[in-house]
Amino acid sequence: MSADLDDLQRKLEALKEAGRRAEQQMGDFGRMREQISELQVSTTSPDRSVTVVASPGGVTDIQFTQDALRKSPGDLSNLVMSTLQQAVAEAARRQADIVQEYVPDSDVREQVLRTQEQLFNPDANQQRSAPADDPGDDDMPDSFLDGGR
Repeated sequence: MSADLDDLQRKLEALKEAGRRAEQQMGDFGRMREQISELQVSTTSPDRSVTVVASPGGVTDIQFTQDALRKSPGDLSNLVMSTLQQAVAEAARRQADIVQEYVPDSDVREQVLRTQEQLFNPDANQQRSAPADDPGDDDMPDSFLDGGR
């Protein structure tokens, strides 16, 4: 009977410890969520005419200087898009850093970096994954756009 009581006592202590760990994890996740919700990244274009503010939820602000308004529509569009991409990418990296801090066994940061590499540098991925050219198919067009090449 004493052995049963000791076993029950050990199980009760283990259950209490599991409860304490769960409470700690809930607190950690609450802090992680708070840090993520406060995250904001501000990125300014190289010529300082466009500034984009991004958070994990997306773009929260875009600001232009007078110099930006003097650009052609195409140049301004390209500048806004590149600045926006940089801001959103940095926000994603910082969010991944926060998650990685609270979940150290995950590879979330590595996944974000790998995805960004694929999105922003598709040529590098294509070169790494492309098979070696077969010298025997030189008379075949590379695409239908090459027509009669």
